[in-house]
Amino acid sequence: METEDQQVEQIKAFWNEHGKGIVAGLVIGFALFYGWRYYDAQATAAQEAQSEQFEQVVAQLEAGDSAAFDSAKSFINEDASSTYAVLAAFDLAKAAADAGDLQAAIDALQTARDNASGALKYVADIRQARLLMAQEQYDAALTALTAAAEAEGFKVKAAELKGDILWAQGDSVGARTAYQEAMTAAEAEGSSAALAETKLNSIPAAS
Repeated sequence: METEDQQVEQIKAFWNEHGKGIVAGLVIGFALFYGWRYYDAQATAAQEAQSEQFEQVVAQLEAGDSAAFDSAKSFINEDASSTYAVLAAFDLAKAAADAGDLQAAIDALQTARDNASGALKYVADIRQARLLMAQEQYDAALTALTAAAEAEGFKVKAAELKGDILWAQGDSVGARTAYQEAMTAAEAEGSSAALAETKLNSIPAAS
């Protein structure tokens, strides 16, 4: 059996050989741990600050502040890919549309379309398509619906709006087909397409 002195000498020898590496590993480990905590704290603080800015932007837009549009655009441009920026783009689009500035609303929704994902993107697609139709930019409106037309939960709205756009263009055959597509999609997902059916029935048979 090894004596205590021998055990101590073995520990010393091991430490002399591996001690620096162990210390370095511990330092790196602590640095990573506390570095991550610091990063996490910084990220949380940044998110909270962005949340406060978002609330201020929304409040300005709702109050009709004369500088609201510029403030909203600046906030969005700071980090267009963030969720807060996307939501701000929706609010800016609504405020601009209410103010009659459809182009500003279209631009804001384009920002949302470029940076949102999932349901938010499809909502932006459909809203922008409606505004483009209002400005008689029919081809652009149809293009805006491309992704939403294939997305579950949005097929009915997209097909119905496609019918509206085609009808506005004077394409009664295309409109009829789109409304039928909306009804088929509604049946598949178990929802109502009463409005699409009404629009379909309003198209004169001779058209």
